[in-house]
Amino acid sequence: MDDEEGGCCFDDWVDNWSKRAKKKRTVAGVTAPLLAALEETGIRDRSILDIGCGIGDLATEAVSRGATHAFGVELSAKAVEEARRLAADRGVADRISFQVGDGAKVALPKADIVVLNRVFCCYPDIDALLTNSLSAAGVVYAFTTPPSTGLAGSFVRLQMRLANAWYRLRDGKFRGFRVFIHDVKAIDTRVQAAGFRPIRTESRRAVWHLAVYARP
Repeated sequence: MDDEEGGCCFDDWVDNWSKRAKKKRTVAGVTAPLLAALEETGIRDRSILDIGCGIGDLATEAVSRGATHAFGVELSAKAVEEARRLAADRGVADRISFQVGDGAKVALPKADIVVLNRVFCCYPDIDALLTNSLSAAGVVYAFTTPPSTGLAGSFVRLQMRLANAWYRLRDGKFRGFRVFIHDVKAIDTRVQAAGFRPIRTESRRAVWHLAVYARP
């Protein structure tokens, strides 16, 4: 989706993410507009829970922009190690903590803002992930995910078919990893049923649906 280099799965992508983080504040192209949307909603003096945090670039930047503290959960132990190093390098390690774990299964701390950036597409079934993450969100719930309808949805669906075909061909390396498109409308229904209302939705880079919700 963002021209990841290396093999499967997240451990193998950490070095590439780290190289990007040395050149700019955020790794993926969609992260900067997501942070901007969160700032407009109100990030200062609020806590952040970043599920599927990667190397923690969103979390560290959120704290740098005024969040009181951040907590990141990530499947990759190597990514968590790098996230801690990045937070220390950027001078915010005292306000951030990271944990290795599956955001759909581990006990999550409550936070004012819960973010899932490029996470849904890594789960074949996101029901447990939605349930667990929504229960932790206090004021704001935000995510980016591939679009599921329209021309953009068709384009991304083709892109993912090709990607998954490559993963299958090299299954010894990718170890069963696949990417998925989930029904954005169904996700929206779940989020609104939890008491949140959409305040911003937009398409970013043609391959991402960005959404920010807040409690009324």
